[in-house]
Amino acid sequence: MTYCNKFQGVLMALTLTCTAGLANASAPLTPHKPILIPGGAGRFDYMIVDNGMRRLYATHKGTKTLAALNLTTETVLPSAKVGGTQGDAVDAKDHALVLGGETGDCILKLNRKSLAIEKTIPTGGPVDAITYDPKNDMVYADHDDHPQIYVVDMKSGSLVKTVAIEGQPEFIEYDPANGMVYQNVKSTNTILQLNTKNDKVSTFASSLPATSPHGLAIDAKHGVLFSAGQNGILSVYSIRTHKQIATAPIAKGVDQIIFDPGTQRCYCACKGFISVVQETRKGAKSLGDVPVPAGSHTLAVDPKTHDVWTTYLTANHSYFLRLSANLK
Repeated sequence: MTYCNKFQGVLMALTLTCTAGLANASAPLTPHKPILIPGGAGRFDYMIVDNGMRRLYATHKGTKTLAALNLTTETVLPSAKVGGTQGDAVDAKDHALVLGGETGDCILKLNRKSLAIEKTIPTGGPVDAITYDPKNDMVYADHDDHPQIYVVDMKSGSLVKTVAIEGQPEFIEYDPANGMVYQNVKSTNTILQLNTKNDKVSTFASSLPATSPHGLAIDAKHGVLFSAGQNGILSVYSIRTHKQIATAPIAKGVDQIIFDPGTQRCYCACKGFISVVQETRKGAKSLGDVPVPAGSHTLAVDPKTHDVWTTYLTANHSYFLRLSANLK
C-alpha cells in the first residue's frame, strides 16, 4: 500500500479548526481532537473495526505493533507486538483477529480479546490485503505485489492452496451476499472474482477509467462494488450484471476505502484528503474532499456511530483521528 509520511503543519491547522468550532454543515465530515498512540512515530497500514468487541485496530508497520482503541471510551489500549503486518480481518467464528504478515511471510491468528498470537501460518511470501469468508472459515490473502492469492483454513490453521492470478494484486474483499471474493489488480486495471466454492478465478470487470485500482469496497445489500483508482476516479459497478453504473471524482493517491451501509457512503483515504461519495439510486455522487494529515492513507468506519477513523504520524508521534459524519 502507498503512503505519505510528510506532516507539513496539517495538525496545527486541524487543531485550530477544531478549537474554532469546526461544525460545518456543508462538510460531510467533522474532524475531532487527535488521540495520541504511545510508542512513538511509525507508518500505518490497514484499519478495521471489530464491532463485536467495540474496538478499532490499525496495523502499525513502523513500530511492528497493532494499535488498538476502545471505541466506547475512546481510550487507547496496549499495542500488541506482531511484527510488520498489513491486512486485517475479524474471524468471529474462531474468536480471532487475523493479520497479514509482511515480514515473516505468514498469516497471524490472534486471540480476539487478549490479542496474543495463537498461531503463525506460513504462506511462502509476504501478505498484503486479506479478507475472511465465515461460511467456509477461510481467509483469502494476496501475495504482496505478486500474482498469487493464498487460501488459509482458519480451523486447521494451515495454508490450503495458492491460487495463481495475472498481475499485481492490491486489495481483496469478500461479498457475503454471493460468496465471491473480489480482487483489485493495479498493474492491469482489472477487478478479478474468485469463486470460494472452487477457487476458480475470472475477470469481473475492467477498473477503467480508474487506473491503478487500490481501495475496494462492497455494498452487499444492494449488490454494488466500488473500485478506487489512484488517478482520482472511483468506479462503481453492479455486482449482478458486472456493468459499470457510475464514476465519481475523488482525490488522487487513494489507498484504502470503506463503505458504510448505514449511511450508504463510500469513504476514500487519499493523499491529504478523505473523499466522500454518496451511493444514490442512479449510481454515486461526490460529496467533496475533507482535508486530513498527509500521512492518512487508510481508514475504518464505526457501524454503530458512523464515525470515520484514520491514523497518521508526525516526526515523533502517532495518532488516531475521529471524524464524525454530517448527515443533514
